[in-house]
Amino acid sequence: MARERPNRPDTEDPRPAPGEPAHALTAKQRAFVREYLRDSNAAQAAIRAGYSEATAESQGSRLLRNAKVVEAVKAGEAELEEAVKNTVTVEVAEVLRELRRIAFSDIGDMVGEGGGVLDLKAMPLDARRAISSIEVEELFEGKGSERIQIGTVTKLKLWSKEKGLDLLAKYLKMLTDKVELGGDVRVSHEDALGDLE
Repeated sequence: MARERPNRPDTEDPRPAPGEPAHALTAKQRAFVREYLRDSNAAQAAIRAGYSEATAESQGSRLLRNAKVVEAVKAGEAELEEAVKNTVTVEVAEVLRELRRIAFSDIGDMVGEGGGVLDLKAMPLDARRAISSIEVEELFEGKGSERIQIGTVTKLKLWSKEKGLDLLAKYLKMLTDKVELGGDVRVSHEDALGDLE
């Protein structure tokens, strides 16, 4: 019977795990920490780090009792949390900026004095980002070998200003759903007790 070889990590990364000095953990421990930070599954992290499938559960449990490994995991989790916080902050600002571009777009920023559509590079950035699609149609006259191009028609389609304004207003809590309660809701103590009898 052929002996099964233990799994090796997909890539043996010599770098230390996030937040961990290089000399504190073995290469396999560093791989375990990196893998554990992916999904918090100790057994699967042990397998992906190169530990045997047969002992992965006990190895994962043992590794999570190792003070150096626990410290590296905590440091990695703190780095991930900080990265997520920074990403979310940036994403909210970017989304609001895009909504503002859409909500307050002006078709006048996209056309020249003669009414023709400006070259994209000549348009302001905010105007370009408000465009959802551009359609260019070539106009021809004549047939066969006498057919010649006489012009082009460029059609711009913008993202919905109404939807952009609606989403911005909701974010700014300018629009709220109102629920009106009607009728007299006052009930005397005696009436409430009478209903129970």
